[in-house]
Amino acid sequence: MKRLILILISLSFVMVTGCGPAVHNDSSIYKSDIPVYIPNKKAKLVGFNGSEPQGFNGIKWETQLSSLGSMKRYRKEPSYGGIEYYVKGKDVFKLGNGKLVTPQYGFLKEKFYVGLVTTQGLSDWNGLKEVVFSKFGVGAKPFTNAEEYLWVGKNATMALRYDELSQEGLYYIRSDSMLKKVESEM
Repeated sequence: MKRLILILISLSFVMVTGCGPAVHNDSSIYKSDIPVYIPNKKAKLVGFNGSEPQGFNGIKWETQLSSLGSMKRYRKEPSYGGIEYYVKGKDVFKLGNGKLVTPQYGFLKEKFYVGLVTTQGLSDWNGLKEVVFSKFGVGAKPFTNAEEYLWVGKNATMALRYDELSQEGLYYIRSDSMLKKVESEM
């Protein structure tokens, strides 16, 4: 059980994207911007309802970038040799509240590796959470005081997270076999 909790906590730290300064010196009251997470001792690893996803939003894992038309480079991340994110033409992801957002597709060495959807504001976050929960079930909740959920399968890891301070929601799903290939080449 402790091992499962450690795995959940480790996976959730992948979701944490940077920290602000620890102290504001311009205030008479010192306030910490670094979140403190309280482990959920009742958390258990959770798989996917139904079958495990073989890709994201219609694109299968390890699909060659060159085989997908109308992909436009969006940004590049330096981790793992440079994940390059793309958006695809008029491709959309529909939230539970009906709003359409643009999904991002991450490629490692020109092969599809990770799907990503971001939201801004509580309404869009709730719409995102509604869609993900209805499709995959409720994920493991590794922290009692954070809106974060994780799913772990044989070949895919998925996370859903909401940051109350920035009001940003994040949903991502990645191919674990691609990650293992890249790590073995490093």
